[in-house]
Amino acid sequence: MPNRLLIVANPGASRADVALGPAVGTLAAAGFDLDLRQPDDANDIPALIEREAASCDAIVVAGGDGTVNAAADALIHAGKPVGLLPVGTANDLSLTLGIPADPQAAADVIIAGHSRDIDVGRVNAKPFLNVASIGLSVDIARRQDTGRKQQWRAFSYLLTTIEVLGEANRFRAEIECDDESVVVDTYQIAVGNGVFYGGGMRIAEDAAIDDGLLDVYAIKAAAILELLALAPALRAGRHLERDDVVSLRGARVRIASTQPLPINTDGEVTAKTPAEFSVDRSALTIFSPALDP
Repeated sequence: MPNRLLIVANPGASRADVALGPAVGTLAAAGFDLDLRQPDDANDIPALIEREAASCDAIVVAGGDGTVNAAADALIHAGKPVGLLPVGTANDLSLTLGIPADPQAAADVIIAGHSRDIDVGRVNAKPFLNVASIGLSVDIARRQDTGRKQQWRAFSYLLTTIEVLGEANRFRAEIECDDESVVVDTYQIAVGNGVFYGGGMRIAEDAAIDDGLLDVYAIKAAAILELLALAPALRAGRHLERDDVVSLRGARVRIASTQPLPINTDGEVTAKTPAEFSVDRSALTIFSPALDP
């Protein structure tokens, strides 16, 4: 079990004000030597990790998926085990790994000391843990603000999605996945590295975050009403069985659109098409509950 923990907290995370203290207290009570850092600007987190990682045995990130995404390259470079305290809005990476939503219970996972290696996806060299997507999710990410997240938390994604659907437009793109190629007119393309995204939606029923593969889907629904009817299947990851959804799986993906389009990675807009996707195998070691034998 590690002795010294560097805890890097995003003070702007939606639940940080009420949940961070008890979680840190749980770690302190377990006997860890804690170095708690809360930078004023979340953009300073990667540099902080790079600067302080050598002095700790493990790094704990307190925030949501966007915080972990922003810190991913610094965490990979540090090469230390990573703990998650899910005090953000959706916390889909924690859900993928079976880490409890309650930050105090998540602290108990770190104390237990079991870990697993996970993949990190990349799009145009930018990392993502859960999903990178084009289309509807970009509009949703742009409309999410701190006030809405703090008030409605994971439910804020549903509220914003309802707003965005009324203005949705399809776009044309070519998707190449390993040796397959397809041209689609679509509302959204998603490329998943993990299992969950968007507040608990499944990228695919059998997706995994340690299989070295990316799961791709494109929604071809012809109208908004069809898109709404697709929502329950998207939530459960059963959309890949439908005729109005194109699905692919592979280690390398390329997406080109008729005009450059922004790409949302784990809730933040960080890249544009044309886009090259790949997987860094077993790039991060994360404290997580032990898997069933």
